[in-house]
Amino acid sequence: MNTLKRINNQETLALLGKTLRERRASMGLAQSAVRGIRQATISKIERGGDVTLDTLIGYAAALGLELVLAPIGQRATLTRAAMGGVKATDNVASPLDLLDEFADLRDEPE
Repeated sequence: MNTLKRINNQETLALLGKTLRERRASMGLAQSAVRGIRQATISKIERGGDVTLDTLIGYAAALGLELVLAPIGQRATLTRAAMGGVKATDNVASPLDLLDEFADLRDEPE
């Protein structure tokens, strides 16, 4: 029985796909040049197709990114913070690292 859970929220998948595609393109990488992820999988992710959390985390990591959770409406503020544009007086919640928060969901090596 396959117990892998897939992310199915279309809006979220479209945003993730667009963001990852932009990152890959900014690095000058073709889909086929990303190590450890099949080109067909990358294409599916970048088109907003459903994906498992493990695959999404793996693709982000291959692009030098990590996934974080941010309060709704705070993504832009957190992006500015990452770029050094947020002042100490701004009220920004700390993002959660998905690898830490969901460590119990990781696939164990077989």
